[in-house]
Amino acid sequence: MSLRSRHSPQPASTPPHEEEPYNIIPVHNLLADHPSLRFPEVRAAAAALLSVGNLRRPPFGQWRQHMDLLDWLALFFGFQKDNVRNQREHLVLHLANAQMRLTPPPDNIDTLDATVLRRFRKKLLKNYSSWCSYLGKKSNIWIFDNRRGEPDLRRELLYVSLYLLIWGEAANLRFVPECICYIFHNMANELNRILEDYIDDNTGQPVMPSISGENAFLNFVVKPIYDTIKSEVDNSRNGTAPHSAWRNYDDINEYFWSRRCFEKLKWPPDVGSNFFVPVGSRGKHVGKTGFVEQRSFWNLFRSFDRLWIMLVLFLQAAIIVAWEQKTYPWQALKDRTVQVRVLTIFFTWSGMRFLQSLLDVGMQYKLVSRETKMLGVRMALKCIVAAAWIVVFGVFYGRIWEQRNHDRRWTKAANDRVVNFLEAVVVFIIPELLAIALFILPWIRNFVENTNWRIFYVLSWWFQSRSFVGRGLREGLIDNIKYSLFWVSVLATKFCFSYFLQIKPMIAPTKAVLDLKNVVYEWHEFFHHSNRFAAGILWIPVVLIYLMDIQIWYSIHSSVAGALVGLFAHLGEIRNMQQLKLREEDIISDREVELLELPQNSWNVRVIRWPCFLLCNELLLALSQAKELVNDTDKRLYKKICSSEYRRCAVIEAYDSVKHLLHEIIKPNSEEHSIVTVLFQEIDHSLETENFTKTFKTTALPQLHSKLIKLVELLNKSVKDSNQVVNTLQALYEIAIRDLFKDRRNPKQLEDDGLAPRNHASGLLFENAVELPDTSNENFYRQVRRLHTILTSRDSMQNIPINLEARRRIAFFSNSLFMSMPHAPQVEKMMAFSVLTPYYSEEVVYTKEQLRTENEDGVSILYYLQTIYDDEWKNFVERMRREGMMKDSDMWTDKLRDLRLWASYRGQTLSRTVRGMMYYYRALKMLTFLDSASEMDIREGSRELVSVREANLDSFNSERSPYSKSLSRASSSVSLLFKGHEYGTALMKFTYVVACQIYGTQKERKDPQADEILHLMKTNEALRVAYVDERTTGRDEKEYFSVLVKYDQQLDKEVEIYRVKLPGPLKLGEGKPENQNHAIIFTRGDAVQTIDMNQDNYFEEALKMRNLLEEYRLYYGNRKPTILGVREHIFTGSVSSLAWFMSAQETSFVTLGQRVLANPLKVRMHYGHPDVFDRFWFLTRGGISKASRVINISEDIFAGFNCTLRGGNVTHHEYIQVGKGRDVGLNQVSMFEAKVASGNGEQVLSRDVYRLGHRLDFFRMLSFFYTTVGFFFNTMMVVLTVYAFLWGRLYLALSGVEKSMESNSNNNKALGTILNQQFIIQLGLFTALPMIVENSLEHGFLEAIWDFLTMQLQLSSVFYTFSMGTRSHFFGRTVLHGGAKYRATGRGFVVEHKSFAEIYRLFSRSHFVKAIELGLILVIYATHSPVATDTFVYIALTITSWFLVASWLVAPFLFNPSGFDWLKTVYDFDDFMNWIWYSGSVFAKAEQSWERWWYEEQDHLKVTGLWGKLLEIILDLRFFFFQYGIVYQLGISAGNSSIAVYLLSWIYVVVVSGIYAVVVYARNKYSAKEHIYYRLVQFLVITLAILVDGA
Repeated sequence: MSLRSRHSPQPASTPPHEEEPYNIIPVHNLLADHPSLRFPEVRAAAAALLSVGNLRRPPFGQWRQHMDLLDWLALFFGFQKDNVRNQREHLVLHLANAQMRLTPPPDNIDTLDATVLRRFRKKLLKNYSSWCSYLGKKSNIWIFDNRRGEPDLRRELLYVSLYLLIWGEAANLRFVPECICYIFHNMANELNRILEDYIDDNTGQPVMPSISGENAFLNFVVKPIYDTIKSEVDNSRNGTAPHSAWRNYDDINEYFWSRRCFEKLKWPPDVGSNFFVPVGSRGKHVGKTGFVEQRSFWNLFRSFDRLWIMLVLFLQAAIIVAWEQKTYPWQALKDRTVQVRVLTIFFTWSGMRFLQSLLDVGMQYKLVSRETKMLGVRMALKCIVAAAWIVVFGVFYGRIWEQRNHDRRWTKAANDRVVNFLEAVVVFIIPELLAIALFILPWIRNFVENTNWRIFYVLSWWFQSRSFVGRGLREGLIDNIKYSLFWVSVLATKFCFSYFLQIKPMIAPTKAVLDLKNVVYEWHEFFHHSNRFAAGILWIPVVLIYLMDIQIWYSIHSSVAGALVGLFAHLGEIRNMQQLKLREEDIISDREVELLELPQNSWNVRVIRWPCFLLCNELLLALSQAKELVNDTDKRLYKKICSSEYRRCAVIEAYDSVKHLLHEIIKPNSEEHSIVTVLFQEIDHSLETENFTKTFKTTALPQLHSKLIKLVELLNKSVKDSNQVVNTLQALYEIAIRDLFKDRRNPKQLEDDGLAPRNHASGLLFENAVELPDTSNENFYRQVRRLHTILTSRDSMQNIPINLEARRRIAFFSNSLFMSMPHAPQVEKMMAFSVLTPYYSEEVVYTKEQLRTENEDGVSILYYLQTIYDDEWKNFVERMRREGMMKDSDMWTDKLRDLRLWASYRGQTLSRTVRGMMYYYRALKMLTFLDSASEMDIREGSRELVSVREANLDSFNSERSPYSKSLSRASSSVSLLFKGHEYGTALMKFTYVVACQIYGTQKERKDPQADEILHLMKTNEALRVAYVDERTTGRDEKEYFSVLVKYDQQLDKEVEIYRVKLPGPLKLGEGKPENQNHAIIFTRGDAVQTIDMNQDNYFEEALKMRNLLEEYRLYYGNRKPTILGVREHIFTGSVSSLAWFMSAQETSFVTLGQRVLANPLKVRMHYGHPDVFDRFWFLTRGGISKASRVINISEDIFAGFNCTLRGGNVTHHEYIQVGKGRDVGLNQVSMFEAKVASGNGEQVLSRDVYRLGHRLDFFRMLSFFYTTVGFFFNTMMVVLTVYAFLWGRLYLALSGVEKSMESNSNNNKALGTILNQQFIIQLGLFTALPMIVENSLEHGFLEAIWDFLTMQLQLSSVFYTFSMGTRSHFFGRTVLHGGAKYRATGRGFVVEHKSFAEIYRLFSRSHFVKAIELGLILVIYATHSPVATDTFVYIALTITSWFLVASWLVAPFLFNPSGFDWLKTVYDFDDFMNWIWYSGSVFAKAEQSWERWWYEEQDHLKVTGLWGKLLEIILDLRFFFFQYGIVYQLGISAGNSSIAVYLLSWIYVVVVSGIYAVVVYARNKYSAKEHIYYRLVQFLVITLAILVDGA
């Protein structure tokens, strides 16, 4: 800290609002005694706001002397009082922090620097300026940055204050950033008119705002737009209505992307405008804007058409070339006929363009209106032009063959017509050639797209719709080259593999099938004398694998690229732990603390005092060397010892420590003290003159060593025996005098030399000279224990600490110090940041009952935690005993709070997250102390740390813990000028807001969770809680407020800081982003880190936050970062085998996967919550997530989409990590997978994915597809491949075609090769490869392979195959029918058995039904296929399918605790049958009745569209084919293949259905009152069945 002027404020009379509660700094009272007010920058910023000067006073309220510019704006425009207070602190804090970062500092630090304000204004209003430029509107910011003279600070302050006040009160409108731009544009115009003293033409009075009065802005601006959004959400029927039937947040926002908003909406907003009329209402209304979300799989083609065109064209060309059956493709291409046939790909290309144009019309026609008629014109023209190209290519291609057939060879005329065709092709591909040119010169395209010149708009009109986002997305040339080389490599590998191992091997079997003659069909064949359908059956699985196997090649190449990037980033350079203090979290013991710590210098030791575990066995090795080299010189012996630095330090430290120890325990003025001093003087002299080996016997050193060990052991005992100490000292003296010296001296000589007592009558030597230090001298006995460790350690201490988590954290921290990271500035000059955590009603702290309650197996949560965290439990008990626990039963009384916290810190609880995030605060206080502390301060701080280590820690997430107190300079020798400096600086740089949405409701109903949240605030002074308060004002009326509270340490109670009124209920869209959005106005700083409720942090990582925030200053490519991606560590991996599988999979994704996405692919979005957002960049562009109902269910990733589309840059940094919890049970994991898959299904429909698919260049588009929705689509393709293969083989077997093909085994070999790829996906091997590579990089290859093999033995492949089924089912169902919803997974410990009924409800539709279907096909295929007679061929063809079936059926039982316990199986069966037969009632739940569950399972079909219903029907028709094939294999057909056989089979179906209907009717009508009639009906049915069977 620089010693700038920080004079204390002078006392004054009571200022206004002195008792007003404040958040971080009391801006309302600059004379208060608060450490942050000691910074002149804070006072300068606050003083700048007070510069109202000669501004015209508002006529609507009483102007007071203390009011500032924000009050002035509030009185004119009607902003809420607490909104003003909130933004006042917000603005002052930011400007002060920004000025503190100025380098060099300004000349006058007591006034606000103009540069600081100008930079902030430009950044805050940059999106507004871009919006004005895009619409061709003149900005209403009347400031000229290049003008000469003094800057108008007041005007700039008014602009930024106005924007912040609008944003702070906009509520849900914060999700529509261009709407806020529109509001600001109009209000800034009115502000300018007031500032320029305009006169109203109508009244002749000074101009006034259009809206004014109390809460005028909320009531007349925000609420009408809010009500419109709410009406649209109500029309969505809780998100079940089609997206095309209502306007979401994006539609509302994109209305402001055209100038019509000024013409139609006007200012103040005209509530009679059609904008405010909901879609579906009678009368004229504004429909969907910018994009229409239609539910269809065709969206994948529309969004990524370039990918599918590439794949289809290559497939077509490869089949044409491979059909010639040459060894290499270029051999076939020498033939002009083959060359011309390859040209047919342009027919396909033009056809796919035509399809794209038709889909655009079919899906986006609702966008066309009178105001957007040019969009309709472009759609129609695209269809016409695409159709015309099909005709043109047809004509030109026909002319080629006409000439060729006429000449009967390839003459010059025929070749000329080929050239004519190619000329047409050149014209056709001009857009692609232009795209390639602009790809090579990316800056030109960025300039064209970002420049709002009409000529550029006209030129690009044909290719894409004009859009405010998605412009200028091209990266720099170097980045282009990197990701282009990556994808060229991937595609080259894929296409070579596909041609030689997929397509070419299938040509011969295909020709053989087509050439089959006299095929005997075993059923009625509708298409005689044609085997094309059979050939197509063979090709379907091949084509499906061909279309998806880029995913495999991407996985392989990304693993290699990720490893290379990681190596260059120095990942894995240290794979073992070094040193760090982790005692507070009980992952190391007290003993391990002493072995690991780097102690301060004491006892006059002359060398570095390394941690003990580094000095293990070194002293003993030195002694053995001294014994061996008994006749060598001092120089040679010393050289031998110095060959190891640790050994040299161990010897010197041991010698210095023994010297200090003996002087410490012997009375200073005694004769014995003098003898010891003389002895050491002689030793020191011999060492200085290099005569030690000549003077002393090194063979006596082991005897001295053993006696010294005995001495320190006596000193380490809790009860010291002085007599034994005296005896040991006498023994040491005897050895030193008699055995150590080479030249023995007589008693007289010893007396003369001062090595013997002169007064023989004084008693035995040392008898009265020993004075042991008091046991309270912790530092002395700590050093004795260290000396004992150095003297006695023999074995390697490489396993210190024992706890694997401690070792991992130490290793990672040590390794990160070798990685490239920005230089950390002083805390004062670092960027300020906030952490925001959304919370609803999850666990805060486990209760006593939760910990003790046992499940049906007698397992409690505490017992479970004690088992899996055995060493941490021992450390915890050790700590509790050190803190005063006398017996174990005290754990449930005096130490109950500590016990509950210990358990909660190992679960996924809010308390764990809060503790982790508050490490930032503790780290900042410590770093602030170190920034300005003198060496004396640091020494004193270290001593205080030692002295308080034994203190009781009620909650070690408390900033007021002894550890943090000890770093305060309040009690040090430094001037009181610095008192409280660490506290004030840390508060200014860090804020933690937990958005506890229903905290107010919890308090009202006395929920214990509310008390726990209050306790968290009490023990964490930097913690703030934001919640939504509902207040009833009338009969059915409610008011809603965003409220921020904190715990006031002086008042010792919770106090309300801000209460900002909302226009209505908070939740219009998805709950979590709405919760984040309401609380974000209370965050502070330049950055905000989004942390989920299941995350953790580590103190050592918090120390590096300063470095991370400096990344915002650096360029990555041609942009600075807007999202800093942060690495995650999955801390739930040790809970269960499933948790380990998930942890391994997630770890590879959040490390290697994210690393590659950021560099070289440049498509990293926002996947994980530890990401750090550029706060002001995002708050002006829609916030840190999107919230539209259902479509944005995966709200986080849309922040990344929005960031990329708006020109942001997402980077990834692995030198810092944050903990993350994952689901640990199969049910939890499956619900999480279902949520993610459903979210990706909704992403397929979204405008963000469509725009990214079209606006990114080709290679980035590939990266984007295969790492987002493409991954789930390709997973689904694997399942479809299994279906296609099995149903196809069933067709071949039942039809009789396979019998005719039996002699040709080539098709089976080809299919076997291709299905191996499917098996790779199915087993999760493509997921495992990145995991193995990342583990090899960070932990070593052998350990990675061992982990992988261990996982296989624990049936990880079964789990991955099962997860594949979950993802494919929910992704496919969501795209087809919708039904995506948030699924709460619980995040608890899996310590209880799940019943079969529950398993069935969860997995029936997604796994069991499908597995039974596939298993039935496999069985029938085995019984009716001639291939099945060859066991090896059958196994080779079906092993992957059988494995899938087995995994889907058995996995829920394998991974269910006590899944095969017989007694539980019996109970499960009874419970399942009760659930099946319980018909239920209107109020029955799915958990009670199978019938109710079945209806809920069909809910998605009620809301699906026409195409979804048709496709579902078409897919279900496969069972009629199954019936068709089976009927002809039954004996009743008697070999007859007539169609009549199949038709007759329906008679049985009708009869059975009729019998069922009769029985059901009879049961319903007679079973209750006329039971005899019901039995009579049953008797007649049974009799009829017997007669028919007998006949």
